Amino acid sequence: MKRALWIRIAIYSLLSLLVIALLSGGYLWYSMQHTMDAMYEPLPSVKWVKPEFESEKPPQKAEALERNSVIPADTTPLVEEAKPDNKQGSADGLDEETAEKLRRPNLRNEDPFSMLLLGVDERAGDRGRSDTMILLAIQPKTGSAIAISIPRDTRALMPNSGKYDKINHSYAFGGTSLAVEAVERLFGVPIAFYMKTNMEGLVNIVDTVGGVDVDNPRAFDYEGNSFPLGAQHLDGAEALAYSRMRKQDPQGDFGRTQRQRQVLSDAVDRVVSVNSITKLPRVLSHLSEYVRTNLTSQNMIDLALKYRPSITNVETISVQGRGTMINGIYYYTVTPEERQKIQATMLNLLISP
Repeated sequence: MKRALWIRIAIYSLLSLLVIALLSGGYLWYSMQHTMDAMYEPLPSVKWVKPEFESEKPPQKAEALERNSVIPADTTPLVEEAKPDNKQGSADGLDEETAEKLRRPNLRNEDPFSMLLLGVDERAGDRGRSDTMILLAIQPKTGSAIAISIPRDTRALMPNSGKYDKINHSYAFGGTSLAVEAVERLFGVPIAFYMKTNMEGLVNIVDTVGGVDVDNPRAFDYEGNSFPLGAQHLDGAEALAYSRMRKQDPQGDFGRTQRQRQVLSDAVDRVVSVNSITKLPRVLSHLSEYVRTNLTSQNMIDLALKYRPSITNVETISVQGRGTMINGIYYYTVTPEERQKIQATMLNLLISP
């Protein structure tokens, strides 16, 4: 009798645990679904425009520099266009049908695609500018990806005005849609998706997962924080300051991007770890507040299940250019030939099986 009673108690206890687990799992799934829906913001439909890799007549007041600085914007108009060459991957080899297919991939069929990652510095009443711009191209059939970090001072043609400005100003002028269009025009690569993160939200996410570990390549002080050389643990405010500094870094934007990757990589590892599962709802609430994307919830599920396991080789490419003063304004100038080279590299990955 006692044995039967204990068996019933054990079974009821087991069933109770299963019910609790299912309810918890249902709540977690609901939270994730709610978060993904809250993050969703589609882009307006814009017709693909075949890029012209324009070149400029040398400005009368131009001086090459070897340093970075932050100087107000210039809007010199387009004055001359260069004829694109016929090498593989150039604009001549990208017809409108192919461009539209790359812009609207079917992730369930594991189509290749490109994505623009934006890190913006938004505050109340101010849209801000994009501090970080990374263009990704992903080809699941070969398990390969290319990542290009675009320096914020890169001189680019603004699609809305037909004048030149710094690429990070495109977000200030026209939000995410203009930033995506400006990068498309700069490199001639159709962009299917974007993901925008307000860097202020990084503080809450990092604090929620218990901080991050980084390995600082050079000691520096920034915004009242001291970051020594080597391995160290950072809280949210420290991680934000660590990822923002650029003027003291000899590599400028490139050095800052490397530090941002350290912070984000460790944060992601902590989010998906077993120890952080209970913190996931809080992380998701922060994501829904600070992250926006045109990826649907189904897109995200497809990426997690079909793309992430297949990407084994990620190549990082630097945009080759030089610092130039034009009419008293600092730019990072990139030649038409360099932009065509980047286009060819990315399109060869996206189009080739």
